[in-house]
Amino acid sequence: MNWVLTTLLCIVLVELAFRLPFADAAAGAVRCSGKAVHVVRAGAVSDHWKEKALCAYAQATFLSSLKLAGLLIVLFGIGAVLVLAFEQGFNGFERFILSWRGIAFSAVFASLYAYARGSIVRGHLSPH
Repeated sequence: MNWVLTTLLCIVLVELAFRLPFADAAAGAVRCSGKAVHVVRAGAVSDHWKEKALCAYAQATFLSSLKLAGLLIVLFGIGAVLVLAFEQGFNGFERFILSWRGIAFSAVFASLYAYARGSIVRGHLSPH
């Protein structure tokens, strides 16, 4: 039963991860970092204005990083609640999911599921 519950847990968490705005938060951090590099390399911009721009980009990057951290906390929090709930119904599940076999299975299955799901959504895999 632990294998089935682990599979279910992985599916729920991967689906949740696809629905949470991780891509937006990561894109915001990358975008601000790219702008900061562009400003630093710009010879026509004075050091005074570079300093002001870099402070703004640093703040935006920090806020995007906080958003990413918050999303990860939500995702891991839901995972922890589900593990505890499964443990209540199926004694030993928590021990299994935290064992090397449980962690390895979760990592491999969740990765394969996320890849397959992403490919299907992008239309790279056909149902036939």
